[in-house]
Amino acid sequence: MLNYSYLEKKTKNVLKIHCEKRTYALKRTTIKKQRNILKLYSIFHDFPSLGIVPIYRTTNGNVFVNDSTQSFYLMPWMEGSIVDEKNASILFYHLAKLHKKTKQEINIPLVQLENVYQQIQNKWKRNFNLLEAFMEQIEKKWYMSPFELAVFSYYFETRQAILFAEAKLDEWYNEIKQSPHMRIALNKVNVSLTHFLLDPKGKIYFINMEDAAFATPIYDLFLMFMNLSEAEPTVSDQNVQYISDYEKVLPLTKAERLLLVSYLSYPAKLVKLVRQYQKKKSEKGELEYCKQLLRAYWQMKNTGYIALKWNEKLENDSLASE
Repeated sequence: MLNYSYLEKKTKNVLKIHCEKRTYALKRTTIKKQRNILKLYSIFHDFPSLGIVPIYRTTNGNVFVNDSTQSFYLMPWMEGSIVDEKNASILFYHLAKLHKKTKQEINIPLVQLENVYQQIQNKWKRNFNLLEAFMEQIEKKWYMSPFELAVFSYYFETRQAILFAEAKLDEWYNEIKQSPHMRIALNKVNVSLTHFLLDPKGKIYFINMEDAAFATPIYDLFLMFMNLSEAEPTVSDQNVQYISDYEKVLPLTKAERLLLVSYLSYPAKLVKLVRQYQKKKSEKGELEYCKQLLRAYWQMKNTGYIALKWNEKLENDSLASE
């Protein structure tokens, strides 16, 4: 039993325990996630170069302590700095290492591949039709609301982004169906800059890995760029360079590059906000809707720039190989 000096609540699921000589982190999770956490630590045990914070066992040798619905486990409290945009290239390097160490190649039945393609295509088509209907509706008004006026102003760029994303999705499908197999790797899943810790010795530790799962490595890359692109639009090639940093460790296939370009081009957050506003499924006020719409627009511009620059590289590589 720990003899602690005091407890400090860091988040709703993390408690910092201050003891006389050491500091610990008590983490709360669900019983359903126990198996995934144990599997995750087994994977990291096989690859010691990948840093993950260890878990302490109880005096009975158990990893978890459970109540009726919740589960708790104890870890050392890691001191270090959170990775930020200034050293994000380190993060992409280690993310690539994680994907490279755990990658697997799987075959996909052509029917299953076609179903995935059609599901994405149909979803995007429904969203496009919704946006078009919204535009027709607000164009008939004498006075638009501030949100409606902003959507009207962003419409042309949003429409172009959707059409470009759909075209790249078509290219991805035509590419991958020629050889229906893909790579999967262990993905952080809820990846963000705050989920990586840089210790004083310069070693990166993966934290908050409870939801990690195997998927295409593009999933992690896509989420990372979405999180990095919520600031004001900036004409910078730094985010484009991050993909090159990643590929120094794990080069992407042509199909993976096309899928990444497609996902980065698609203005998912902006379209979602229009859908919410139209159906009034949120209690957000007009001002909050406008704030979120502006951030979604910034994100579309930033990720769209990355997609366009990376698409140029794809086309240049294709010409060079001919």
